[in-house]
Amino acid sequence: MNLRRALLWLHRWAGVLAGLVVLVIAVTGGALVFENTIQRWLRPELYPQQATAKSERAPISIALAKVPRAQGLRLPRDESDALVIFAGPQAFHFDPRDGTQLGARPRMGGWEQTMLKLHVNLLQGSTGGTIVVVATCITLGLALTGLWLWWPLRIWGIRRGSNFRRFNLDLHSVAGLYSSVFLLILGTTGLTLRYMHGEHPHPPQVTFVQPDQRLLSVDEAIVKAEAALPGARAASVEMPPPQRPVFRIQLAFPEDGSPAGRSVAFISRLDGRVLDLHSSREGTLMEKYQMAQLSIHIGSIGGTTTRWLAFLTCVALVLQILSGYVLWLKRQSS
Repeated sequence: MNLRRALLWLHRWAGVLAGLVVLVIAVTGGALVFENTIQRWLRPELYPQQATAKSERAPISIALAKVPRAQGLRLPRDESDALVIFAGPQAFHFDPRDGTQLGARPRMGGWEQTMLKLHVNLLQGSTGGTIVVVATCITLGLALTGLWLWWPLRIWGIRRGSNFRRFNLDLHSVAGLYSSVFLLILGTTGLTLRYMHGEHPHPPQVTFVQPDQRLLSVDEAIVKAEAALPGARAASVEMPPPQRPVFRIQLAFPEDGSPAGRSVAFISRLDGRVLDLHSSREGTLMEKYQMAQLSIHIGSIGGTTTRWLAFLTCVALVLQILSGYVLWLKRQSS
């Protein structure tokens, strides 16, 4: 058995054994790329209607007053987005222009959480997570061996008038060829997200709040955070418990790609001081990669274009799996 035949045998059986798991990863990954868009399609009532670029936003404190024991909030990503406040098991949506409540949805257990858990661990906890890691490694191997096997054939497109088996071979080859580089990027970042996620910045220790002490409002804290990182916008705020009077504010620079942002500012509720600052524009190359890898993995690092590339890579992977099974079944029956 020469090298090519050995690689073909390995490529075929690795794909057959891991195909169903990879199919779940690809389908859920494609859905998660456009999670926010799908959420707006499914629940349009949770988002402001007829918003314009000149819409002014009301103070966040107006909406916060309607949600006791708020744990955090996500600021609007654009003029058509909602202000979302998290409290307990619920996420409350508000119109940022006047603080009107638009509705609520479950914070956990929705379709997006199900898709995420399927993507990460197949809804099977740590055991499922290990299976996903193994399947991802196999996928990377399939992409590399697929390029090796493609080279002698050099199939650039689907040939007209071909029979069913030839059509599937062409589809399998073309989908693998044009998605291989992006598939390697998505697979590699998926693995590093699990094992090289880095440490989340911890809030500084400060003196406890006195009962009669005036505390900085959320709106004032956001102004302080954005002033500390010029050019970045506040994306989310973690509301501190009474014994830890520090706001954790996440900010996004235009080049981040991720609406959630990759920079963090810790603002004291006592006097408005910036206690600590972590900018995505600073740090070592490894630290910058750790902050950017999620954005790269979901295709948001370059905006809409790279999101579509990530989505189409998932579609190409689904086509490879289905056409690969067809080729295998045809071979078994012949």
